[in-house]
Amino acid sequence: MNKIERYKKSIELDPQDLDAWINLGDAYYEEGNYRKTIDCYEKALEFDPYSYEDVWNNLGLAYSFIAKYDKAIECYEKALELNPDDAITMYNMGYAWEDKGEEFDDKAIEWYTKALEFDPGYTEVLNNIASIYRDQEAYDKAIRCYHRAIKTNPDDNLLVKNLAVVFFDKKDFKNAILYYKKALELHESDPEIWDELGNTYYELGEFKEAIKCYERVTELDPHNYEVWNNLALSNYYLDDYEKSIYYYKKAVELEPDDAILYYNIGYSYTRLFDFDKAIQFYEKSLKFDSEYYATWKNLGVVYQVKKDYKKAIDHYQKAKEIDSYDYELWSNLSTCYKSVNKLELAEECDKVASKLQKQYD
Repeated sequence: MNKIERYKKSIELDPQDLDAWINLGDAYYEEGNYRKTIDCYEKALEFDPYSYEDVWNNLGLAYSFIAKYDKAIECYEKALELNPDDAITMYNMGYAWEDKGEEFDDKAIEWYTKALEFDPGYTEVLNNIASIYRDQEAYDKAIRCYHRAIKTNPDDNLLVKNLAVVFFDKKDFKNAILYYKKALELHESDPEIWDELGNTYYELGEFKEAIKCYERVTELDPHNYEVWNNLALSNYYLDDYEKSIYYYKKAVELEPDDAILYYNIGYSYTRLFDFDKAIQFYEKSLKFDSEYYATWKNLGVVYQVKKDYKKAIDHYQKAKEIDSYDYELWSNLSTCYKSVNKLELAEECDKVASKLQKQYD
């Protein structure tokens, strides 16, 4: 007989067994059955609403899990009436206000701050306050919160990583790298940190360092297709198009329906002047997204280079149906029309290209 059945049996024998109702609620809570949790806790509180602040707190948590935040707040208020010094309940209260939406962030911070008055070393509270400040782009306030939390718990990998994220958002990449590396000292095998460190180097244009980080991610999590894509991009910017293609193809193994990946492979083959392969992958891209402007345009470019002007014109025309505001496209069309001796059409394209280019300039 499992716990739930045992507590149910106790309640059948004595429907007023308060402890059995609480224990049954706890058991349902552990299973994630929050509606039944609520039923049991509320039944227990009918018998004694004044002696069990932890039940009121847990009832609030259960309401929070089903997004009934106002009910959760009412429960936390009842818990605090019974134990007004409970920092954990104050934390939960802040969390409920935060979950209600951004417009209640000030209320959340108010309760988080009260929790810190009773427990100054409550790092989860500091983390949540910092997270709100980060969302508000109040980065310096977030940084101060994280420094305070890390001073209390210097071995908390999550706090150090989150501080690095704030520096990244602030575009202070030097400090972002510093704290990502500190986070890796605490948890060297965390692929997310390696990935974010790679992204920081990528933003700085330090692609060789980014590649080292991304390669470490693939060792730890080979199923992260975005990292394979980032490896491809980093190698592309180092003009190593063959490696770029290799990594794009690894990404395609994981996301075989991604039109952009096929387009990027095609573009890398274009840079290698392997136009037949480029066409092959551009066409694959169009199978998954027939409205992707850049694919139609680049197919036009490839056919133009191959001097197949009719096909080039066909593809440029399709691109034009999707986006007619690219002056370079009109200029390319003009060149192709001139090559097949359609001079009036070429002249019309030149006029549009000139007009659009003036708008861009």
